Amino acid sequence: MQIYLIAESVDSLPAGIYRFLPDTESLELLREGDFLEAVAEASLGQMWMTKAQALIAMTAEYEVISNVYGERGVTYTHLEAGHISQNIYLQCVSLGLGTCAVGAFDDEKVASILQLPGDEIPLYLMPVGR
Repeated sequence: MQIYLIAESVDSLPAGIYRFLPDTESLELLREGDFLEAVAEASLGQMWMTKAQALIAMTAEYEVISNVYGERGVTYTHLEAGHISQNIYLQCVSLGLGTCAVGAFDDEKVASILQLPGDEIPLYLMPVGR
């Protein structure tokens, strides 16, 4: 599983696409710029998403997980995405923010915007804001 942040209007964080690095609990800037509108368009025109200050994107590589867990790898990937999503909801509530899990999007367009490597595919998008 990979977590990306698309920052649009976040205090002390330039607009851009970031990858979360769990080992150091930090963000790595991948590309600067505004990407929320492109993601909203790739999400079947759900332009309400552009009102968010940031967007969290979850991705996975089924092959990597299936190499460890065999046929159950895909199922475990989806379960883990749900667990991550629940934690994002809980953290948003504790910070007085809102979010909504979005699964309706064009996989290839979102992957292109995020410039995902190899077989990494987007699973969930979660706009975050007030």
